[in-house]
Amino acid sequence: MKKIILISIGLLVILSFLGTTSVLSDDCVSIILEKDTLKVGDSFFVYPLNTTINQNLSTGCVELVGVNCKYCIYQAKSSGTIVFQNCGSMETVRIFPKESPFDALMNMLGLGKN
Repeated sequence: MKKIILISIGLLVILSFLGTTSVLSDDCVSIILEKDTLKVGDSFFVYPLNTTINQNLSTGCVELVGVNCKYCIYQAKSSGTIVFQNCGSMETVRIFPKESPFDALMNMLGLGKN
């Protein structure tokens, strides 16, 4: 009988510790990006909803197109970099300019910038 009481008290202590740590834990979720490199006009999603854009480090421009219940959908408007941050973690998205038809022809001929 003493062993059953000791085991039940031990389980109670462990479960109460786990319960208090889960209640007091921070709700920080790492940032999930659909793509980290894209071209102007492309759309991508960012998870979670409370992720913000760091305006001091960002050089490009994106537009918020839609909000789902779990993530935001952005569309790239101009080339540059966009830095998303959430709870101290940062993720960078690089936006490249869209290639014109003349640039594509020059690249096929081997005379382009690439």
